[in-house]
Amino acid sequence: MPLRGFTLAEVLITLGIIGVVAALAIPTLISNNNKRIVETRLAKFYSTINQAIELSEVENGAKEKWDASSSFEHPCDWVDKYLKDYLKTVEIKRDDTSCILNYPDGSLFTTGDTTHFTFYPQAKDYGNGILGKTSFLFYFHPKTNDTYGVDNNLNYAAKKGIEPYKYRWDGTENMLRNDSGYGCRADGGQVYCTALIQYHGWKIPDDYPFKF
Repeated sequence: MPLRGFTLAEVLITLGIIGVVAALAIPTLISNNNKRIVETRLAKFYSTINQAIELSEVENGAKEKWDASSSFEHPCDWVDKYLKDYLKTVEIKRDDTSCILNYPDGSLFTTGDTTHFTFYPQAKDYGNGILGKTSFLFYFHPKTNDTYGVDNNLNYAAKKGIEPYKYRWDGTENMLRNDSGYGCRADGGQVYCTALIQYHGWKIPDDYPFKF
């Protein structure tokens, strides 16, 4: 029997179908992969930074009694004293106002006052961060005997390590999503986005306001 191959038209049609399917599928695959990177690195940062604080307490005493940033000329001096020896970083840099720490996995965090910490799952996004998408806000204030206590709705941070920023949070998911100033929504402040992801076990909800 004579052998019959594919015609040029059939090959082109098949390639066209493959191209259409790939064009539809690849962006979703990339987005899902980026989403997993954010989830994984957020959870890892939260774990490792708080482990570092616990290790530092053995040598430097209870974190509630650590010196304030105002006692140091630069935030990196505070980092050098309390955190550097307990974190696996590839580089620590200082600019005029901030300390910038790069991790081996390609992420980065920075602090300008040793109280607010901004984490970037992708270091390349530093300097062009979008809260809740490329940058995520954490807060460190373990002290309880000053003005940053219960009266200012920061008790969630008292005697704790670094936590997602939850200023005046009422404990509900609704507020994390819909608060007019800080809510994790497209037209909100996105400040609570880190806390919302933590609320879901460091998983980004399907209806999260940003795509990755």
